[in-house]
Amino acid sequence: MLDAIEAQVGLVRFALAGGGDSVVVDLAAPVSSCPDWSVHDLVTHLGAVNRWGGVTVRDGNPHERSRGLGEAMKSAPPATAGSGALADWYADMASGMLETFTETDVDAPTWTFGGPGPAAFWLRRQLHETALHRWDLENALGGPSATTPLPQDVAVDTVDEFCAVMYPHKGSRGPLPVTIRLRAVLHAPEGLATGAEPVGASALGTDLEWVLTGADGSAEVEVSGAPESLALLLWGRVGADDPGLEISGDRAGLEAALEAGLSG
Repeated sequence: MLDAIEAQVGLVRFALAGGGDSVVVDLAAPVSSCPDWSVHDLVTHLGAVNRWGGVTVRDGNPHERSRGLGEAMKSAPPATAGSGALADWYADMASGMLETFTETDVDAPTWTFGGPGPAAFWLRRQLHETALHRWDLENALGGPSATTPLPQDVAVDTVDEFCAVMYPHKGSRGPLPVTIRLRAVLHAPEGLATGAEPVGASALGTDLEWVLTGADGSAEVEVSGAPESLALLLWGRVGADDPGLEISGDRAGLEAALEAGLSG
């Protein structure tokens, strides 16, 4: 997993460098997938969260949330300093996280959203946080065609983490208006590599399925597609009309659930 995080961090840094074309990145450019954010806001958030995830693991206190997220955000250079300064700052934030993750056993105790847990929680969380906001950054700078596809195993785990960890964590919301069955269609006939099997999914032949249960008596909708398309749908980056998705059942219920925000 550490290699996958490093790859996503590298893509963020590459985008901030203008994609290798010596292009000056517009830090004021809007990020359509994160309303009211600019590129500068996005990178500041990601860098601070990367650092905070590393600090949480380094502190190793399973009973208390680590501090410093706000201070990290305040340490970012202003947009007027230019994209180079922001890129250097982000590299420093991310490298600190990666160094901590490299030096720490994945089973070491730490604080997690669900209470005491292993450091592996934060490697997983930072992988998907970085991958999602890397997509936001590339999309803001170059549009959907400029986004880098997620490796299939990473995308499957993005869906799995959402369904098994992040969605249940946000438990204060009301019930969904529809039961959503998510079916990931894997492009490799042999399925996933050993060790990559998601914990929250059911196997359907070579495909995988997750279920977000709706209110009692609600209808069902099945959404099938490549794992990355499902991940982007769950995190509100694409809609039900995305060409990579096939939908059957209560589409209106799905639209209502998406409008309310599955990740909000």
